Amino acid sequence: MKRQHQYCDVCGSLLPAPGFFCVQCGPPQPPEPDPEKGLNASQTFLRIALLTLIFIVVVMVKLEFNLKDFLPQEIITEAPLKVAEDEDFKLLFKVKVSFANLRDKPSTKTGKIIFVLTQGTQVEILEKKGKWSKIRSKPGSGEQARTGWIGNKLLDSEIK
Repeated sequence: MKRQHQYCDVCGSLLPAPGFFCVQCGPPQPPEPDPEKGLNASQTFLRIALLTLIFIVVVMVKLEFNLKDFLPQEIITEAPLKVAEDEDFKLLFKVKVSFANLRDKPSTKTGKIIFVLTQGTQVEILEKKGKWSKIRSKPGSGEQARTGWIGNKLLDSEIK
């Protein structure tokens, strides 16, 4: 059974003989344009910038980069201390923590521990390098003098 008449799906009125579109409703609207089809320059730039930023962050996290390595650091120069020619006093350095590692290099990552100094061990500073000092320990009874690197924050100074 074939329909002889066609009706409009929107308003229900009888369609004219060719049956293309309703006279009351008008021709059908074309579909909405695809929003992804055309990007303007600013949208394209923004998307590329965000993808690049995400890529850089992922690489830095995976390769464990430290931002402090890339930023310029302020170099603070200390004024050299004037050493008094007076023989009445002496500056002594002692280990101020219970146990302090003496290392072969001034680094916690690459320096190997060669000895452990105990609290109160008197040391002589031979050289300074940033936050590290190369020291020689004063030998106690039955001990030998040890030379190596120790963190400055582990040392305490006193005047005698």
